[in-house]
Amino acid sequence: MKHLSLLSVVGAALCILWACDPVDIDEPANGKNNGGNNKNDSVQVTVDWTDPDWYSVNFWDRTDRQKAGLRGPVKKWHIDNYSTYDEYEYDRDGRLIKQYYVNTGNEDSNFEWHYTYDAQGHLIKAECFDVFCEDGKPCEYWEYEYENTGKYVAREWFMMGPQISDAENGICKDLSKASFVVKQPLSSTYREYTYTFRNDSLVICEYSYNTDLGNEEKLNEVTFDYVFAYKDGYPQSLRSNKLRFQIDTITYYPNGMYKDFVFREETAYNYETGWDVHSFTMLDNPRYLEVDTFYLGGTASFMSLTPKSMKKTYDSHFDIVKNEEWYSARTDTAPTFTDTWVNYTYDKYGNWVTRDETVITRWMGQESTSTITRVMEYFE
Repeated sequence: MKHLSLLSVVGAALCILWACDPVDIDEPANGKNNGGNNKNDSVQVTVDWTDPDWYSVNFWDRTDRQKAGLRGPVKKWHIDNYSTYDEYEYDRDGRLIKQYYVNTGNEDSNFEWHYTYDAQGHLIKAECFDVFCEDGKPCEYWEYEYENTGKYVAREWFMMGPQISDAENGICKDLSKASFVVKQPLSSTYREYTYTFRNDSLVICEYSYNTDLGNEEKLNEVTFDYVFAYKDGYPQSLRSNKLRFQIDTITYYPNGMYKDFVFREETAYNYETGWDVHSFTMLDNPRYLEVDTFYLGGTASFMSLTPKSMKKTYDSHFDIVKNEEWYSARTDTAPTFTDTWVNYTYDKYGNWVTRDETVITRWMGQESTSTITRVMEYFE
């Protein structure tokens, strides 16, 4: 489960591969080995593109490393192009054990999450540390319990829809309770979520309060619940007048990944109904949880960077090569914006390590092209 998405995070800077096997680079074209073409620092290798066994495992039963679509015994990775970056670290079993946000220009803004698991592999604690934490104690943390054995449980931010940055956190198997604490200099905030199944539905109860410094009295206590309808063991829809979001419908591919996902959001930009309807179709593939197409039933807004429609294109390894966005109702005309990713190179495990990215800024319209590097570290 990722938690950096709860804060402001972006990504990338320099890391050195250490204490691991050297990772060579390949630029395969049509199944051929042509590594080193136009890359002075590339070494010719052959990638084994055989599907790993976990491609056939239900998505929600996979490890964190597998949910990220990473092949081979990845230990750490990050994008290496910016002054700020996120870095992810896994144990040998593929569980995310640390997640870092690094700002090379301002160390005071750095923070990291540490993750702890039980003997069954369940995440039981997530702790955030930064320079302002006192006495080595976390400034915020989550704790989890698992008594819904065998159930695919919709989590508390599931109603946000499949935003691609944290869509893999939408369902957590066996989860029954989650508690969240944020400690600030003058006050602390507490939230608790309980997950209870009743027939073909899941009831999520939210309880929250805060306290002032030096006073344990509970202030601003709030309790409410909402219900997910389930079908065939998966969450399908949610209706509640207590939330800014509703889920119209979710369908799934046989591997458990989302297929069609439609949710509606209260918005100030859609003056006709007060709701924007977000309709996603996800990519049919065994590796990544990625968006294929998107359509907005509402008013597109440059302010929120929400297009009217979107179409993404992927290569044979399910890595993105094109993103097209339309900000008008007509989609039979040329896209308003088109971003591309080409000239992928891969290491021997089949993880991309460089690609050429061309993107257009949404407000000003400038086009920029750069080579994006992903630094990978592996267990021996």
